[in-house]
Parts: sequence; structure tokens; C-alpha cells
Amino acid sequence: MPKNKIYRGYISSRSINNNIIPQSLQNLKIRDFAKNNNLDYGLSITEYRMKNSYYALNSLKNEIKSIDGVIFFSIYQLPESNSIRKKFLKFFLKKNKTLFFALEDIQLKSLNKIEELEQIYFISKNSIKLVK
Repeated sequence: MPKNKIYRGYISSRSINNNIIPQSLQNLKIRDFAKNNNLDYGLSITEYRMKNSYYALNSLKNEIKSIDGVIFFSIYQLPESNSIRKKFLKFFLKKNKTLFFALEDIQLKSLNKIEELEQIYFISKNSIKLVK
């Protein structure tokens, strides 16, 4: 009997794209996303509040053998640094893990899709700067 694929949730206690979103709402969105996409959802891991810290995201690397992917609340939880962000994405994808971004309804399964995700990330981040 094949094992069920388990996807770990990833939420944040700090602002996401300049918005404070309660962890309970992030978890609800991830749980609904998993249910709507027939994914087995493991409990979410919460990123620390400290800016530019990715302790929780790094700890998911240690769970790589026991999970099939990660359901992020949003792409804007990824590191702001281009090189660090791409390094995280490549790590999971090279291990054949699927990454989901619930708020944006994005699925990332292959390395050649990273640039599409980067375009979405870049456009939004720069449009926010233009508005300010």
C-alpha cells in the first residue's frame, strides 16, 4: 500500500508583504488549500519573528525525508535575497519535493519554473515600492 504524501505547512509570525496576517488565518488558508487540492497536510511550522531569519525554513531541510513538500502561506514568506531564495527553492526541488503557495494558488514542481515564480515575486515587490 503506497504511503500518503504529507505536506508541511509554513506560516510566519512577522509581516508578509508588509501586512500582518494572524497565524490562525494563515493556517486556515493552508488547511483549505490542502483540502481543495487533496493534499495530506501536516502541522505548520512557524517562522520566527526576527527579520531575515529562516530558522524554521532551514529546519524543514532536516525533515526532507519525511515530507513530500511544503505549503507556504505566500510566496512573500520566502527570503528577500535573490540568491538565498533561489537556494531554498532549488534545495527542495532537487529533492523532488513540491512547493505550494496557498495565497497565490501556485504550485512549483520543477527547477525550470523558478523563473516564473521569480517574476511574480519581483513584480509585486517593486510595485509596492512604487506606491510608497
